[in-house]
Order: sequence, then structure tokens, then C-alpha cells
Amino acid sequence: MGSWFKCNILRRKAMIKKFNKIIIASFALALLSSCSDFLDRNSLVGLSEESFWKSEQDAVMGVNTLYHANREFTNSIVIYGMMDDFTDISYQSFATGLTTGVFPANAGFYLTSWGIFFKGVYRANTALKNIPAIAMSEAIKKRSIGEAKFFRGYFYFKLWDYFGGVPLYETPINVDESYEPRNTEKEVYEFIVKDMTEAYETLPDTYDASNKGRVTKWAALAMRGKAHLWAKEYAKAAADFKELMDNSDRKLLADFHTLFRVAGNNNSEVIFDVQYIAEQGHGIATDRNYGNARGATTGSQRTRPTPQLVNAFDMEDGTAFNFANYTNAKGQPFNPNSAEDWKDEASVRKLFEKRDPRLQQSIVVPWSTFVGRGGVTYLYKFPVASTDPNAYVPVWTNGSYAWRKFVETGSVYTLQDNMPQNFPLIRLADVLLMYAEAKNETLGAPDQTVYDAVNAVRKRVKMPDLPSGLSKELMREKIRHERMVELAGEGQRYSDIRRWKIAKDVVDKVWMTDFNGTQIRQRGFPDHYYLWPIPQAERDVNPNLTQNPGWE
Repeated sequence: MGSWFKCNILRRKAMIKKFNKIIIASFALALLSSCSDFLDRNSLVGLSEESFWKSEQDAVMGVNTLYHANREFTNSIVIYGMMDDFTDISYQSFATGLTTGVFPANAGFYLTSWGIFFKGVYRANTALKNIPAIAMSEAIKKRSIGEAKFFRGYFYFKLWDYFGGVPLYETPINVDESYEPRNTEKEVYEFIVKDMTEAYETLPDTYDASNKGRVTKWAALAMRGKAHLWAKEYAKAAADFKELMDNSDRKLLADFHTLFRVAGNNNSEVIFDVQYIAEQGHGIATDRNYGNARGATTGSQRTRPTPQLVNAFDMEDGTAFNFANYTNAKGQPFNPNSAEDWKDEASVRKLFEKRDPRLQQSIVVPWSTFVGRGGVTYLYKFPVASTDPNAYVPVWTNGSYAWRKFVETGSVYTLQDNMPQNFPLIRLADVLLMYAEAKNETLGAPDQTVYDAVNAVRKRVKMPDLPSGLSKELMREKIRHERMVELAGEGQRYSDIRRWKIAKDVVDKVWMTDFNGTQIRQRGFPDHYYLWPIPQAERDVNPNLTQNPGWE
């Protein structure tokens, strides 16, 4: 036992030494804004941690590495929005992973995510330890400390969401501290709230153009509200979201589709995002993974929307779409599992007419158009017309929907894995719906503020107001439905269905299918999937880490 423990002490020392090197080396790699120049990318080769943290520039560059760590997770394994692939609304074309319910506890996916989040915590703690002693502008010092508090809380929120209780560290970890046991979920939640409260009280509400993309007090308030909502502290959550809605400068962007294009970067709706530029190593791979064969960079459609999602978009009058109520162009029933029915152009066109506008602004459906490479407008004929130079040809030709969200149309950008498209993590529409959810849970029946919040999101796309007189339970379902269609492809539903405890109901044993009913792969969501496993490699090093139920 003694030699085993000594061996692990040496391994942990090596890891800490590596972290010390990483935090310095990563300063040279940190990149934040596609329209800002506040990150200095000069080489820092030769620096040691002892020679760093001496100046205002050091403080700013040190904090900038926190943005880089956040971007690292957004880019890791799957793009953050592709977390929806583990739900009922989209799926991965290639990798199975969490989609099938057979991912082992030692899968690299979990270890990578755990490592990125704790690397971010370490960087934040290092900044918080060193910045107070630096002689520098008090305004920049205050801001930098606020940014570090925000990101420490944010990384702990992600750990809490995915893993449950985890060890809490308030200082850069040393060898002894790295063997701490897990704190309770309640303790982690309270820690997040404390960090976000202090960040909210410290951060500015806006920035000049040269610092566009830095976190604001509104991002901290939104995250504190989100933590309250996840903890079912509904009154506290509603109060935070209401304060943001009433006092921030954030406004819904009129054009929904522009939100998810380069033209929409740094728009009035985004509260917190990950920033990118069109430069090798500093862009995002949305065009590869969300994109299609007719796009500027010939995407792979690694992620695809499901028929369940497409069928969830209501009619434009607010009534639910249902194949049982749909008749084809000849007034006859339409069988969505019949290949022959899908060959009838007039009937398929009719299928997608007079629907919630977000459907075709989010998804490429049969007989819609797509502006692809060179600005050419392609028509998605079905059956797919592979030899027609003017036809849209998806990667998967048997009956596939494709994302329009996050895919540049007529793009002049050619770096497949490095699109300059910022990725939203919190936007005002999300906050409005979280407010409606939290407020509705505090009441016996929804009040006008609940209706107003949901209707504001619907009015932006010219959908009618919700019907009056809804019960608390019916309003809950309406809000959940609205989150599904509004935030599709943005990675929010994976956490939503887990915190609502409906993931097993909507995912487990459900078949991924093409839109014509062809079965592709059966999904799986065992009971223990509501939390990820504590990575086995971490438990091997730290025997005080207990495993989540079902993963032993």
C-alpha cells in the first residue's frame, strides 16, 4: 500500500507541475474575440510562474486563459451544441458514445471534460491568488478579479451539472489538497452562487469595442439565476432573471436566423458566448459538423436534427402539428413511414408550409433551398438528385434533415474547422424562458409575467401568443416545448431533460430514424446516465473520490 500511495503522490506532483507549465504556456494561445484586439498573442517562451504575475499586462493575459479554457471545452470531443445529440432532438451520424447507453466509466470523453473544467478552476484560482498584490489600475484589477470569479463559478457549474458533487478548491491546488473528497451537491451550488454574486458585484455591465466579448455582470447574474433554477430555488431564480430582463441592455434580435451566423456576432441578444475568428486554430468547426455537402467547406453532417424535433414545430396558428391531422396534396392521409409518400413533391412541400418560422430557419427540409458555395441557391429535391448540379445533396441521402443553424450560407469562409462564428452559451431568449419556468413554479397558476416572457420569444418569429387560462402544469409543458424549438442545436436540451428527470422517457429505447422511418440506431439512457461517472483515472489517483451510483 505504501509503494502504491508513493507512486500516486509522484504522479500527482507531476500533474501539478504540468498544470503550472500549462498556465504559462497557454497565455500565448489564449484567444477571445473575433472583433477585438485585447488579447496579446506575443510569445511568452522562457517565462516561469515566478517571473509572471508582476504587471497589469500579466494579470490581463492570465485572465484571458480562462476564456481559452472555456473555448477548449466548446471545441472538445463534440462541439458544445452537439450535446443535443445525446437527446431526442438530434443525433450523431458517426460516433455512438452517450447516444446508445453503453459508454463505460473510463471513456475519454468524461476524463477530457473533467480535466478541462478543473484546469479552468486552477487557472482562476491562480489568478485570484496573484492579482490582488499586483500594482495596477484598480479598475482593471477589479474587472480581472470579477472575471476570474465568474469563470471559477462557471466551471464549477459545468462540473456540478454533469458530475454532481465534486471537490471544491479555492486556491491553486498543491499535492496535499489534490486528494480532497467530493463536496456535496448543495455545497457546490452554494459555492457557485457565492462566486457569481461576487462577480456580479464586480464586473462592468458593458465594454468598449476593444474588449467586446468579455463577461459582464449580466452574464454573472444569468449564471446565478441558472444555478438557482437547477437547484429548484425557483423564487431566487425568477428574481435574478427579472433583474436582468428589467435592467440590462440586452434585447431580442429581430432576425432569428442571423443569431446563428457570422453576421450575428456580438448581437444585442447574446449575454455570454465563445468568440472565434477565421484563423487556423482559432475558429469553430460548425461548418464541418453542422454543415452539408453543398456548403462552402463541404461539411460532414456529423450532427443531424431528428424527425421528432421537426415534427415538434407547431403550425403557424399555434396549433400542434400532427400527422394524424395532416392530409397530403390530394386530401388523403400521409404515412411518414412510407417511402412512396415522401416521393410526392406536392405533399411534402405542403408538409412544411404554414409552420413555426423557426423550423425552416433552423433546419434544411425537403424542397427547401440552401445557399451554398459560391452563393449558388440549391433546391433539396427528394428523392435526392445526386447528379443535378443545382440540387442540394445532403451527406446522408436516404431521408435526412440537416441543420441550417450555425451553417454559413453562401459563405466566403473556407476554413472548415475554423469558422469565425461566435457560439452563444446564454442569450436573452433563454433567460426569458428560464424566468417563465422559475416564476411558473412559484405560483399556483401562471401570472401575466409568465405569459409575457414566453410570448416575447414567440412574437420575435411572429408566432401567436399562448392561449390564456393555462394551468401551471400546461404552462410547464408549453415552456419546455418552447425551449426545445427555440434552443435546438445549442446544447441546452441535454441539461434540460436531465434536470427535469424526463431523459429516460424521451431517449431510452427510442430509435434514431430517417424522416421516412428507416431505423438507424437505437438510443439508450439508463437510470444512472443522469450524472456522468467520476473518471476512473481520477479515482485511481485520488482514492477519496467516490463513484456516482450505477457506474461502479
